[in-house]
Amino acid sequence: MEAAFEREVVGDKRAAAETAYALACRYRTEYSGSDRHPFSIAKEWAMRSIELLDELPADTVEQVASTRMSVGGVDLPELLHSGVVRERLADLLQSEW
Repeated sequence: MEAAFEREVVGDKRAAAETAYALACRYRTEYSGSDRHPFSIAKEWAMRSIELLDELPADTVEQVASTRMSVGGVDLPELLHSGVVRERLADLLQSEW
């Protein structure tokens, strides 16, 4: 999924934000296999998602509608904007990791 994010971030920021959100959710619940705590990695992906979403227009429902139902096995919210990410991943964003 990280490779997909790198491709998407160049040409489709909404898709990249969705993938970053999915990565945050996955790292939040799954062991990463690295020396770093999974929460710290998840937090970075959550912040990337928020940064990308903050760059996109969010004035209408169409502008914040997810373009996919799921990414990497993670169900996406029907409407995805930075406020949704902040709310759903608040534990990550407030953590000290």
